[in-house]
Amino acid sequence: MVLFKTVAIIVPNNGLIAGGIKIFSALRLLLGSLKSMGYDIKKVAFVKEEDSVLAQELTILTKLYDLAIIVAKPKPDYVSKALASMTMQEIEYSLSESELKWPKSVKILQSDHSNTPGVIYFQRIFVLQLGAIKEQVQHILTNHLQHYRKENTYSKSFYIHKNGARSHIQSLQVENVDIQYDEATDCDVITLNSGDFEKIVNAEVLLRQEISTTILNSHWRNEMKDLIYQSDDNHIKLSIEVIEKCLDKYGLENVFLSFNGGKDCTVLLHLIKTIIEKRYPEKWSDVKVCCLYVRSENAFKDQDDFIEQCRVFFNLEVITVNANIKDALQSILDQKPHFKAVFMGTRRTDPYSNHLNVTQVTDPGWPQVMRCNPLLDWNYSDIWDYLLYYKVPYCKLYDYGYTSLGDKLNTVRNPILQYDEGSKDIYLPAYKMMIDKSERSGRNVSKI
Repeated sequence: MVLFKTVAIIVPNNGLIAGGIKIFSALRLLLGSLKSMGYDIKKVAFVKEEDSVLAQELTILTKLYDLAIIVAKPKPDYVSKALASMTMQEIEYSLSESELKWPKSVKILQSDHSNTPGVIYFQRIFVLQLGAIKEQVQHILTNHLQHYRKENTYSKSFYIHKNGARSHIQSLQVENVDIQYDEATDCDVITLNSGDFEKIVNAEVLLRQEISTTILNSHWRNEMKDLIYQSDDNHIKLSIEVIEKCLDKYGLENVFLSFNGGKDCTVLLHLIKTIIEKRYPEKWSDVKVCCLYVRSENAFKDQDDFIEQCRVFFNLEVITVNANIKDALQSILDQKPHFKAVFMGTRRTDPYSNHLNVTQVTDPGWPQVMRCNPLLDWNYSDIWDYLLYYKVPYCKLYDYGYTSLGDKLNTVRNPILQYDEGSKDIYLPAYKMMIDKSERSGRNVSKI
């Protein structure tokens, strides 16, 4: 799990004399707030109000530190241009009629307080407005940054036959995993808690080895469920709507997920599990989401391991097929002919996907099933914002510089993320990449 700590502050200003007192007063307030939240302020940089200068500074600082905060005057067109430059996106998106235009991946964090201007946000870069910093920090930034600093706890409860395994549980010890034993009216409850996803999965495996015959039921405790449903992000709201409509139309038992452990389908898995828990509270713990894993014979071990960890923790049924996608799809439909729809983590920027609709039947000549693409219009940065903000476990390959996963023969670490030209072995994690168009730069590279 990523726990952000380091911050850089950038102040575009063409001269400290003009507005100097206001700037330093705002900085003092901002620095105090960040320190009180446990952040380590690594640098405060004063730069010219020029997009090229700001883009260069941001490119450097976002590689070195977890967060970057820009303190700028109202309507900073040079900030918009700087973000467009470093992300290689067009300036085309207006956050409101009175605002500047921004690159399409930029968002705005809003407050319930109508007099507080929104905070411009992109991939852990925050733009604060000079003259409104106190209100923005108090009503917007603090909640957001406190959430980043909050340590996540993965938690899973197991319901077992009354007095069926107390001696076994009391002797079970797993490093970095807290094991709680409680009594209910008609069963006993064991709860595993850990900040380490792999550790809690290992603990569950050991637990099931000890008391598998006495476990009645189990469920993952989703602490982010309400927060996800309360999100103001339109792409999340639309995805929830698409998934809910698909579940309503076809039924829980007639849908499955295409899942290869990649970042996109991991987001989709988390969303689907969240929605099932929210919409079907009386039976969600009994539902096993079926996942189709189309496995390459040259699959990464870390990828296989992560899929197995997800199977255990999220109570999944994983059907692994070693074939091409078309044959794999036919295979699962032969095994489960009642399946009517497949959830896919396809995004419009994926190859041959620009023409797709959110729901669309497979092409002629293919096994017939409804494709449901809830993430179709998500950006690369949206995926990583979701994984990091909602503290979703993901395949560790992404921390080693991979940005898109194929197999060991056609996938390398993304050269865009190479950190030190003098050492080819140092790569930044995937969430550090700012250029959506370079997502697949490490794909289709033959190692033979």
